[in-house]
Amino acid sequence: MTPQKIAVLSALGMLLTSVSVYSLTPPGGRATVDPVATTDPALQGTTVAVGGDLSSDLGRFTTGGTLMLEGRLGHPRLLKTAGETFLMLEVKNEGSQANSQAAANLSLVIDRSGSMKGSRIQNALQAAVRAVDELQDGDVVSVVAFDTRTSVIVPPTTIGPGTRSRVIADIRGITLGGDTCISCGVDEGLSLLGQRSEGRVSRMLLLSDGDANNGVRDVPGFRSIAQRAHDRGVSITTIGVDIAYNEKILTAIAQESNGRHYFAENDSQLTRIFEQEAEALKTTVASGVELAVDLAPGVELDRVFDRTFRRAGNRVTVPLGSFSRGEVKTALLKVRLARPELGETAIADVGMTYRDLVESTDGRCSGKLALEVTDDPGLASTLDGIVAGRVQRSETAQTLQQANFLFKQGRVEEARRKLDDQRATLRSEATRAKSAAPKARAADVGRDFDKQAAALESASTDFDAPRRFATPAMPVEGSGQVAAGPAAAPPAEPQNTRAGQTAVKRNESNALELGF
Repeated sequence: MTPQKIAVLSALGMLLTSVSVYSLTPPGGRATVDPVATTDPALQGTTVAVGGDLSSDLGRFTTGGTLMLEGRLGHPRLLKTAGETFLMLEVKNEGSQANSQAAANLSLVIDRSGSMKGSRIQNALQAAVRAVDELQDGDVVSVVAFDTRTSVIVPPTTIGPGTRSRVIADIRGITLGGDTCISCGVDEGLSLLGQRSEGRVSRMLLLSDGDANNGVRDVPGFRSIAQRAHDRGVSITTIGVDIAYNEKILTAIAQESNGRHYFAENDSQLTRIFEQEAEALKTTVASGVELAVDLAPGVELDRVFDRTFRRAGNRVTVPLGSFSRGEVKTALLKVRLARPELGETAIADVGMTYRDLVESTDGRCSGKLALEVTDDPGLASTLDGIVAGRVQRSETAQTLQQANFLFKQGRVEEARRKLDDQRATLRSEATRAKSAAPKARAADVGRDFDKQAAALESASTDFDAPRRFATPAMPVEGSGQVAAGPAAAPPAEPQNTRAGQTAVKRNESNALELGF
């Protein structure tokens, strides 16, 4: 072959390669490596740069498989004098219809103290029965009832044609007891889950209608118990019934173990809640999910919002627990550049690990985040719209908790002003955030703000519930005298009304959900 022909073929090969790369590269010059086509484990699922103008896309990436991980910075171009920005990570399953390969390991821990009398205990037991009905053959269930002590109603039992009816009969035989030892019930439930946890997705449903008056009684103590559950791969969903339970304790347990918290104002709602949780457990697609954020040299952590985390040097690890089909969870960090220098600046390497229950393998993906530091205010980015919505969610959650604190102290007007101030902030931020979000996500951002506004509006309305006043005196006909009205109870303080206590419980539940 002549040198001229070799040169021509070489040029054609380069041209075809260039066209292929260009056609596979999305705007911004970032592409995701196909996990199947990549043999290097370190690169599987990793978002990498393959050319193009990266400066416009350094601040975000998308990668993953069964679980998708999206990372984005609050300011892709950061003003040097600002020096601070947000790092947001969003993890989701996009609703794959593939079935999980893992069986469930469920423990139902039910308060049977005296306050559960009447319809409350009956609805709680019916809800537990429905949860067992939702389990599949091969799943494991255990049931604990607690008052001042615990009773193992159902030891770890594999569900099947010969056992399901027996488990249900044992649940229906639960009777009322004395006071409330929530920690006793949780400890017993964890012990039972540990007996059959291998290769299973473990979850506890904890139901109570009262405060802890035996055993562990303080929030830090319950956080410690929940952390132990998390370390064992157990998430605890807590359900508070009516308005007498301790919302701080139940939300702390849920938050620390990466579970959810439900406020059941009426015990008739219990069956729906148990069914919902059983369905979520049945469609679990990943477990043991953890995010690892390795901050670049010169980047300092200011705060991790709403979630528990571990820190070792420049690495921040945020556990997210398990994921059900279609579920979305987020992590939000605020970071600071110690000595900003003009030009491209690395912010963090991000990795996610989990057990993929659809593919029965270990899942792993990663991406990088960087930004451009500028000294030109005209070139600096406004806060990313999606990140802005997430920041406001954290602010709204904090506002609801602060309003609860003020309300319980009788500082009702201060509580309402705080709620109103945050509503005003949301109104001013919503339009800007939607316009700053990608078009495909603008509707999501709008719904995010609407949900926050609704939570604040509900709290403000309930905090403003009318007091009960004494019946006014009435004139006595023809006598010119005034007769006292019927005896009436003194006006009830707003924080002692049912509407006020309901608002406190709902606010705490909403605050935890907004932090997801």
